[in-house]
Amino acid sequence: MAQETMPQTIPTPHRGGHVLHLQAQETLGTADIRASVKRPSTVDEDTWIASQSKVIFEEAVRVVSFISDICTDRTCPCMSAGEKVHYHWADETTAVPELLPAPQYMRRLVEWADAKLLDQDLLPLDGSPMPPELRPVLSQILRRLFRVYAHAYVHHFQLIHDSGAEAHLNCNFKHFLFFVLEPLPQDPGGFGLWTQ
Repeated sequence: MAQETMPQTIPTPHRGGHVLHLQAQETLGTADIRASVKRPSTVDEDTWIASQSKVIFEEAVRVVSFISDICTDRTCPCMSAGEKVHYHWADETTAVPELLPAPQYMRRLVEWADAKLLDQDLLPLDGSPMPPELRPVLSQILRRLFRVYAHAYVHHFQLIHDSGAEAHLNCNFKHFLFFVLEPLPQDPGGFGLWTQ
């Protein structure tokens, strides 16, 4: 999958949420990744979850882009994390889940998640309240983004290590994990990624 085929992932500038999104990106440079996922008391939960999810999506897109030269239909004939864990693709247009080569799976995932994150009915740009389906949709996106990390670590870690990108991958994955496991008042066990 060539880098130039990746969809546009930069969110459209808007009030409130975009500013939070940029602030979230800036906090990733801090030494304490765990602190970067803590919701500021002045920001409502849904807005924070949405902004962090966008950052995590963009980090996962960079992982997909980084491994695209070595993760091919030939080298990775199915999206997997080892020999016994295979991921099938399904979305609103797929009647039966499909087992796809890893690059095709990740391309569909990036396009699907990008469309969801740009959907103004899901993430309103006008400051109106977030809809009730926000958390279930973001949870589904995050579960699928986890598969990118699982695939990268299991099948491509040696190349990532040899190219000196191991620390970057680990930093992104820690950000992902700390966020999905961060307790929320409505969900003390974390965002609910692992329970849905």
